[in-house]
Amino acid sequence: MLIEQAIFTSAETSRREGYQLVAHSPGIDEGDLRELSAWGPSHDSLLAAGDDAVSVNFFGLPSGCFCVSKTTPGGQEYSARGGPKVYTQCLVVDAEGLARFANNPFALLNAAFAQGSVRVHEKIPEALEAFRLAGRAAAVDQAALAQLRSEPGVTWLAALLEAAIASPAIAIVGGNHVLRLVAGLFSALPVECRPHFSFSTGLKYSPRRPFRLLCLSDDPVEIRRLSRLGERTLLDLNGKPPQCFTAANGWGGLVANSIAAGRTEFLARQLAKPRPTLTLEQLPALGRQLLEQMAEDAPLPAVTPETPPPAAVGPTAAQPPSVVAAAAAAATDDRHRADAAHPRFQHTLQPKARSSLAEWSDDPSIAIGAQCPQALETLELLDDLVFESIAGKPGAFDELKALWPTALAQVGEALIEESREQYLRHALRVWQDCVEGDQIHNPALAVSTMDVICLLFNGP
Repeated sequence: MLIEQAIFTSAETSRREGYQLVAHSPGIDEGDLRELSAWGPSHDSLLAAGDDAVSVNFFGLPSGCFCVSKTTPGGQEYSARGGPKVYTQCLVVDAEGLARFANNPFALLNAAFAQGSVRVHEKIPEALEAFRLAGRAAAVDQAALAQLRSEPGVTWLAALLEAAIASPAIAIVGGNHVLRLVAGLFSALPVECRPHFSFSTGLKYSPRRPFRLLCLSDDPVEIRRLSRLGERTLLDLNGKPPQCFTAANGWGGLVANSIAAGRTEFLARQLAKPRPTLTLEQLPALGRQLLEQMAEDAPLPAVTPETPPPAAVGPTAAQPPSVVAAAAAAATDDRHRADAAHPRFQHTLQPKARSSLAEWSDDPSIAIGAQCPQALETLELLDDLVFESIAGKPGAFDELKALWPTALAQVGEALIEESREQYLRHALRVWQDCVEGDQIHNPALAVSTMDVICLLFNGP
């Protein structure tokens, strides 16, 4: 089959300068080209730094085709900005071609890489041609499924799948091997449902790229900014799964129980079985049905006294006790822990379901807000004004100057210091972007950023 391709990176061309689609094969629809440009990541878009940074990305296009892309550093910027440029190679495949690879973008990308069709061009070619890609992929990578038992562990695995199915958009914080994690999650979904799950494994959040599944770094400023938008379910793998996603009788429960009981062959058969009309809304019922079938085919291991079922996993009318037992026993295999809160904030945390980052964060505005709504409101307003001032929004800095002494007096030095540290980290990062190289690239942004930095230092 033919795979169309395009390259999005920073270059000086006859059309324009900066980040753009510098080359593409002729078979890509004009509407798809505009979409590729809109989703294209630019300078400083990668979460990780260094030559090994990488992001695999997947999303649908207006024509009904799909883009599977790989983003990496691609040498030095041509301009005086300096620093590494971001290089993205996009593979555009139609629905039939993606289906040959079991609707698995990782399988398609691996096949293209193996034949040398995915690489960073030192010199951008004047024209790109579509290339032929042979082969196909199995519906399930059982090795990828087996690895999920150790990371993220079966309890978190069930929660991630349940959240991904139930939420229009999720963000995952933490995890040591995000590429392997997302690839495993994709392999744990029925083939028919995979095209609905756009994702990025290593790009920073941008509203221009509305991926359904996004991986985040542990930068507190970035996490808090995204959590306050309220558009995503935020899941931190360093803590415990939110209780609202720990039900063991849906699709997540089926996958977790199958892996925990060593029944990956049963799961693989079910995933490979054609169900052309299957929808995401039908997955919970299908999971319950297959759990009962798996329990009838062969009894699952019972729980020993040393591994009692956790409170979040209890039998239901549609869930055989043996299935609950397997999930409880498997929970002891998780390799994650949740440390206690900082002593200063210990009393503010309640034992409840935590479906968003804002409900467990040590952010001072969240911690004290449970006792002082007025202080929470002040800190939230302070957040808005700091970020808007740095971005150069008219009037924001004057409002910030007026609010800053009030916030210091109302909230107190000890708590305001933690927010100030995050503000300064963000401001200094923006300032560094402005002055990389031999000259200031955005004078207005540099001035507004320095104004904020000076104000933040003018405190107690």
